[in-house]
Amino acid sequence: MIKKVSEYCTDLLTTSKCKELPFHNLQHTKEVVQNVKYLCAAMDISEQDTEVLIIAAWFHDTGFSVTYKGHEDESKLIASKFLNQQEANQDFIDNVCNCIDATKMPQCPTTTIAEVLCDADIFHISNSHFFYRKLLLRREWEVFCNNQVSDLEWHQLNLEFLKKHHFRSDYGKQTLEKGKHENLHKVENILAYYNV
Repeated sequence: MIKKVSEYCTDLLTTSKCKELPFHNLQHTKEVVQNVKYLCAAMDISEQDTEVLIIAAWFHDTGFSVTYKGHEDESKLIASKFLNQQEANQDFIDNVCNCIDATKMPQCPTTTIAEVLCDADIFHISNSHFFYRKLLLRREWEVFCNNQVSDLEWHQLNLEFLKKHHFRSDYGKQTLEKGKHENLHKVENILAYYNV
């Protein structure tokens, strides 16, 4: 099932308007899938739940092929349709969709496995990729959301996001939060140059 899902989502993400997105593209999806596998191994998550999470990770941004705002709802529809065609049971489909739904900002996971997908989706804020990834996100917002901000405003937005966001899973709370705090201090140091 995972192989079929990965092939289907890879095709969708590389042939639709998703391929034009600097941030929410196939590379991001592949990173989230890898992050899910890493977190599931680190947290000793069951094989069945790991399968749900990997499939949810593959589908979580496919809705960008239809719409930018509210893409999660489209992602759930795309996932449901495909999984129904594969004759997956309804509980499985509901679990996948619940995980996808939890990735809406601000994240509101209602299950332990949804917490894992949320952390996998935002994993980059805990490591050195954060500064590169946020450049891609800024470009995406400029082009696709007509959201133009000054450098100062952009750093302030990032600082606010890092302060408000908290990892949800046990691993996230114990390990990823530390990296996030390091990045938060780096952004504060950048802002110090602006004397604000």
